[in-house]
Amino acid sequence: MNFGKAAVIGAGQMGSGIAQVLSQAGLSVLIVDINDELVEKGLANVKRMYDSRVRKETITQNEADRCFALVKGSTRYSELKDVDLVIEAALEKIEVKVDIFRKLDAACPSEAVLASNTSSLSISEIARATKRPAKIIGMHFFNPAQVMKLVEVIPAVKTSDETVKSVLELCQKLGKTPVRITECPGFLVNRLLFPYINEALHVLQEGHFTAFEIDQAAVAFGFPMGPLALLDMTGLDVCTSVNEFLHDEYGVRFESAALMSHLASKGFLGQKTKAGIYLHPEGQPTSKGEEKKLNPSLDKIFAELKARGLAPKEPVHSGQPFDVLRIVLPMFNEAIFALQEGIASAADIDTAMALGTGLKRGLLTVAEEKGLAHCHEKLELYRIAKGERFRPCWYLSKLVKAGIHDFRELTSVPVAVK
Repeated sequence: MNFGKAAVIGAGQMGSGIAQVLSQAGLSVLIVDINDELVEKGLANVKRMYDSRVRKETITQNEADRCFALVKGSTRYSELKDVDLVIEAALEKIEVKVDIFRKLDAACPSEAVLASNTSSLSISEIARATKRPAKIIGMHFFNPAQVMKLVEVIPAVKTSDETVKSVLELCQKLGKTPVRITECPGFLVNRLLFPYINEALHVLQEGHFTAFEIDQAAVAFGFPMGPLALLDMTGLDVCTSVNEFLHDEYGVRFESAALMSHLASKGFLGQKTKAGIYLHPEGQPTSKGEEKKLNPSLDKIFAELKARGLAPKEPVHSGQPFDVLRIVLPMFNEAIFALQEGIASAADIDTAMALGTGLKRGLLTVAEEKGLAHCHEKLELYRIAKGERFRPCWYLSKLVKAGIHDFRELTSVPVAVK
């Protein structure tokens, strides 16, 4: 199926970015939101994205004008009567998305594909709200959509092979790298990312290592920014909500430090409120660790956590420099759970983590170099010292016992055992 006319539901930053990507690939695009003001802001965002590309000389002014002319706006679902693709990029709440998909199902042609940009919610549950489950799929773009190359493609239980094929081909036409993911809570990248962010918060809350030391170690490992800087950029409110959802689904592996929800409850949400772990005077993240300033309210918050027994009374001093594997190993362990469940192949896990997080080298490739047995041993040591969230995946234990050193040695996809 070739897509020619698309709609994007939601005129925010993500929706605008998706609209820009679609229009630059030659699709006509209708941005739909609940009022004219939001629609106009969305169109203005798309225009700014094209202006930026012209300034950077990645496209000419004529090309930008031609592509932007393909983008229109509306508040009416009745104008969706001739679209062949809709990408929903609305509020990340299941009840909101279910309501939108009911309306889309009634308004759009029966052959139109309806996709959700959700980062973690059930595509199959969304599909139940429609009479076209074979045409429902997840298309998770990464923020900013006009820059990031990865798209997680998530078929629902009843999504047809034709729909999957068409969406994968569209992603390639858009200049993106699609990775097909078997549906699971959090999909792939967010599922792997949150144990890493959580553990960084546990380390910070223990009081021996600073936010700078933690973030600088992560950058030295190969990430473009540290987990605490990423937390501020994403928003502590968003991260708290997503992690609570993942904790409900996966249990102790997603056990968060009290610090995250405590900061969020105090209104320290990161970049958007100009303060989170760090200060952001202009509401923007800083690019270099030495230029960042810590939120001075952290001392008071740590004192409150200590008084409530949620943080150590005295800093936990190991006598050793910070071991970056403490925050990376939970991510690696979750990758093994995903591999074991057949969520994605080892190669696709490495691709997704590289494109979705900016990690310079494949996560599983680095683990191979460290040695799977060494990673297993370190996880066990941290489990004894820090708790069950570090318990190694049984499949990792199986690989170590089998003497597997390279994921390319695996000859079959593991059977999911949950």
